[in-house]
Amino acid sequence: MQSINRTRPPDAIQKQTELSRLIARTEESVATGKKFNRPSEAPSAWLEISTISKQATIEDGWASNIGRARILSQQAESTIDTLSNGAARVRELMILANSETLAQRDRDIIALELESFRDQFNKLSLSQDNYGGYLFHPGDPIQMRIDADVMVTPAPTRQEVFGDIDLGGGVTGDLDVIMADMIDAVRTGNAADRSDQLGNAKSISDHFATVIGRQGVQANRLDEQELRLQESKLHITERLTALEGTDVTEAIAQFKSLLVNLEAAQQLYAQTGRTSLIKLIG
Repeated sequence: MQSINRTRPPDAIQKQTELSRLIARTEESVATGKKFNRPSEAPSAWLEISTISKQATIEDGWASNIGRARILSQQAESTIDTLSNGAARVRELMILANSETLAQRDRDIIALELESFRDQFNKLSLSQDNYGGYLFHPGDPIQMRIDADVMVTPAPTRQEVFGDIDLGGGVTGDLDVIMADMIDAVRTGNAADRSDQLGNAKSISDHFATVIGRQGVQANRLDEQELRLQESKLHITERLTALEGTDVTEAIAQFKSLLVNLEAAQQLYAQTGRTSLIKLIG
């Protein structure tokens, strides 16, 4: 006897199987919130998602560097501000020391205060950052990558802060040496020596004002880059949602449509079976 199923169109069975698979996939899409869960379901979208995810990981690293750089930058700025305040007091002391009405005993007291600032400056030059390293690196500056082609130096080097002080006429000096000369001029020097050191005191004050200004520029740079990365992260999130996120309203409408089509296919399959049976009986 000839099988009834053999008389039924094989494409009808295949259509029902495909519709059932699509229905199951749509249900899974709604349940997981993702349009697909396997690369084979959407190869081109999966490839773009993979590329975007890698870029997001890289940008997360840059954002982490920005956070670390900001901590170092703020710590450096605070320390330099302390140095600047100290330099302002040193200048006041040198103005006072240049007064011809002072007794030597008064200049000795000024020299003692200058020595305390010298000690303070030397200690600050060896300040450590929050990560256990030198805040003002004694060698090449420490740089951090915050974009594909952007590097930032969160804190100046020790030489930039405590050396390379412009004394005018193309001459630069080291802070500790300048402070030692000031102390000697106040304690044992003459009026001309003290006058020269008064000019150096101004140079120190101007120097720290410049260094603080540069730190402000670095801080602005970090803020701008952080904003750019935040905008990029928003765009990445939006694109990933568009690529893999399920539109529930659309998915439900598709689900209903698939159910209608499956029901129609099953009815057609059953009708074809009955017709084949009649033919066999007849």
